[in-house]
Amino acid sequence: MPAAAVAVIAAGAQLTPPVAHADLHNITYRARVDALTTGSQATFVINGGQTTTTNLPSMPGNVFEANTVLPDPAQAGLRIVLHFPYAANVHCEIDADDNVFTQADQMVRPTAGNADPNNGVLQCGAPLPG
Repeated sequence: MPAAAVAVIAAGAQLTPPVAHADLHNITYRARVDALTTGSQATFVINGGQTTTTNLPSMPGNVFEANTVLPDPAQAGLRIVLHFPYAANVHCEIDADDNVFTQADQMVRPTAGNADPNNGVLQCGAPLPG
């Protein structure tokens, strides 16, 4: 009888699917504004679909960098905002596992009095939640 119990336990273990471990990806966000600006900001996706916002360096060419871990690199998104009267070439880059996943380089020129939420914005990667 004990041998039968062991056989049933062993058979039952084979019927249970293995637990899948989610792949996680190291995400690096980089932003660079190539002109003197003040009040420029970067908002980016962190874990759980949440975002965080930080001020960008005001000196030209200084690179902002942040890291997070996401289950899918396609969820990574970075939004860079410049405020009038500043205009600049802006570089946006998202790396996944030390490889460039997406990048954009664009002249960003916000216009005065424009109420469009995308005025003065460079979006890179996935749209931000919310």
